[in-house]
Amino acid sequence: MDVREGRLGIYPCLVAGSGTPLVMLAGLLPEAGVAAGPMRRTHERSMMPWAKNHEVFYVNRRPGMARGMTMAEIAAEHAEGIRQTFAGPVDLMGMSTGGSIAQQIAAEHPDVVRRLVLVSTGCRLGPPARSVQRRVAARIRAGAFGKASAVFAADLSPRGPLALLAGVAGRVLGPRWLPAEGLNDTATMVEAEDDFDLAHLPAIAAPTLLVAGGRDRYYGRDILTETAALIPDCRLEISTHMGHVSVLWDPRAVAQVFTFLGAAELPQGDPQATAASK
Repeated sequence: MDVREGRLGIYPCLVAGSGTPLVMLAGLLPEAGVAAGPMRRTHERSMMPWAKNHEVFYVNRRPGMARGMTMAEIAAEHAEGIRQTFAGPVDLMGMSTGGSIAQQIAAEHPDVVRRLVLVSTGCRLGPPARSVQRRVAARIRAGAFGKASAVFAADLSPRGPLALLAGVAGRVLGPRWLPAEGLNDTATMVEAEDDFDLAHLPAIAAPTLLVAGGRDRYYGRDILTETAALIPDCRLEISTHMGHVSVLWDPRAVAQVFTFLGAAELPQGDPQATAASK
């Protein structure tokens, strides 16, 4: 897959594929931006399934976020980037924390969203996700980067011995691989998402698909059901045996997303066009 670097306003992004544009917002990762680094392969793997049928613009949070930024401010930056890059509204996909950003964009900036895909996310953080993210942010703010990396790595791993090994590896390798600035950006994003609640925002008008795993330990069925109820035109699809991350690679879930994104053709004369990647 040919992946090139581009920009979405002030946000660096990765671009791949061809066809109808699809803006993807990454989940919470320990590294900001999309440049070559420990997370680059993760970024590219996340793009691959969708670049077969779309021109994918993959966006991770930007470096150098000001401490205290709100989700509304973060969403406004993304929305302005979409306006600068495209001639009209685009399909928007948000994964996990990226899904929180995507909901805020769709609610407060409806002019930039044509269709909305939410993956492994909800109208607010579930209690387990909130607890873990607060622990990570607190350790980062205290300068305990190794402990923060350990909590982050262990929690993303399956329960049991693998989680213990991941935690040890995160504590040892995290501070070597991940600059302090990037981890501080992680804390800023966590603190912004901690206050996010779709119930306090305008109703989302865009047709929406919410895909999640039935074994997602961060977003339970109660949160997923409430999220779907808060969005007037939302379809909820739960892959029963999938978890928070594994649902991204579930063939059934991927097929549901493709069906949804292909459900309506562009209107006659739609001016949608992408600007050249820089």
